[in-house]
Amino acid sequence: MTTQAIIESGMTFGPYPEGVCFYIEKSRCYRQIQEGVQIAEFLLLRQQNGEPVVWIVEAKSSSPKPATRAGFDKFIDEIRTKFTNSLLLGMAARLQRHPAAADELPDTFKALDLQATGFRFVLVINGHQKDWLPPLQDALAMALKTVVKTWALPPMSVTVLNHESARQFGLIL
Repeated sequence: MTTQAIIESGMTFGPYPEGVCFYIEKSRCYRQIQEGVQIAEFLLLRQQNGEPVVWIVEAKSSSPKPATRAGFDKFIDEIRTKFTNSLLLGMAARLQRHPAAADELPDTFKALDLQATGFRFVLVINGHQKDWLPPLQDALAMALKTVVKTWALPPMSVTVLNHESARQFGLIL
């Protein structure tokens, strides 16, 4: 759907090659259902160990500290909701449940063998210190545990990165 760079939360993601990025947040199929439905930024098709893996990417400019429990829990729940909705809408688009997706979902996504495709939930927080990431990683992994289990995903399918590690993974410029 896009080969243009995606600017979110003060970071520039991509640009990515043709066919590997579905900018789900700006898609017509999302715009048609968006009221009350939170969604991540984009889906990125990558190869890991020769197998396709769809990275569901959410970007944030900050996060609350775990010590502020109510705000932290609300933040984690919001991210869990966005990831879950993005997985569901992405799969619904792939299964042609949304006519608007027919023209905008890249052919590489349409051709995915869903039985062999992995999924990874990736939260990128701009400017976050590396030592602040583990509590977020643990809380988000716990919040997504049922999704990971029901989809038979590997335990490391939930990843929290800062801008530096996102750059190392080739997500941002």
